[in-house]
Amino acid sequence: MTRIGILCSAHGFGHVARQLAVAEVLMDRGADVEVWTAAPREVVHDYLPRLRVRSTRLDVGLVQSDSLHEDLPATADALRHYASEAHVRDVAEALEAASFDAIVVDAPPVALEAARRLGVPAVLASNFDWAWIYSHYSELREISARFAAWQEPHPALRMTPGTPMTDFARVDDIGVVGRWRPPKRPAGTSLEEQLVLVSFGGFGLHGLDALLPVVAGVRWLLAPPMAPLDRPDCTFVTDLSYPAMVGGVDRVLTKPGYGIYGEAALGRTQVLLLPRRGFPESPYLTRAFVDRGDVLLDDASPSTLRAHLECVLRGPVRRPPPVAADGAVRVAERVLSLATAGTS
Repeated sequence: MTRIGILCSAHGFGHVARQLAVAEVLMDRGADVEVWTAAPREVVHDYLPRLRVRSTRLDVGLVQSDSLHEDLPATADALRHYASEAHVRDVAEALEAASFDAIVVDAPPVALEAARRLGVPAVLASNFDWAWIYSHYSELREISARFAAWQEPHPALRMTPGTPMTDFARVDDIGVVGRWRPPKRPAGTSLEEQLVLVSFGGFGLHGLDALLPVVAGVRWLLAPPMAPLDRPDCTFVTDLSYPAMVGGVDRVLTKPGYGIYGEAALGRTQVLLLPRRGFPESPYLTRAFVDRGDVLLDDASPSTLRAHLECVLRGPVRRPPPVAADGAVRVAERVLSLATAGTS
């Protein structure tokens, strides 16, 4: 049986969420799959109960105070370990013990460098790479150069929408990758209500209660890992698969992130988007959201943002056009091809 490892960034839950779609295809094709992630096991097993998980933190990404704001000094401090030679050796030792035939990396550079040293076939599958992200910050450019060198020997599969990827042996575009389940409305909600899922992942959002207006006929939905809000117009959902809920609601309130982009695109759900400034990948994601008919909210001030959100909620709900759903299949096929070539 072919053994495949999927090694995910610790930056939020979006990396592992989209790779679960890849893992599902690989398992359907008979592969023995293990995902390495710092995300809670519940995030994995909510979608794939049988998938084996190794709880480990491979990188730091960008340290954030919430979903919209990064902390560069804390990031630089954490990278003293996560960009170190000692960390590469530790990951290489763990990879050697795992005996994978090939690995998918999304997108910790340390995993690529450890795989190179061991001769394990590896492919990056992501919408961005950390060398490119770090190159935008003067405090992180030395680390960016180190990560670029670790990435250069390997091929990359760029998800759509993606950022420039220059520090790889080869880059191929593969389309949208995301989880999907048949759309379902949460139990206890009315067909007459407009359901809006509030989705800010593991980082959450400061001041969320004050942001959400009370609008007649609108029900706000929250689900783990976010915390509930004690309001009569809010419902906390714990018994429904997240991608099923994304497809079953009328709208999603979120920030520019790839995980929710993929799930909303596959679920044909309209997104209400809070701007996310300071993140280099945000303009690429924001443009993709707007191009499919989503609404970029005006955040000139807290009161302006709330008023714009209330105005949009009173308008008609639309379903964006469908997208091709074969991105996860293309990633799975590529890593299985690498595994076969590496063992032949």
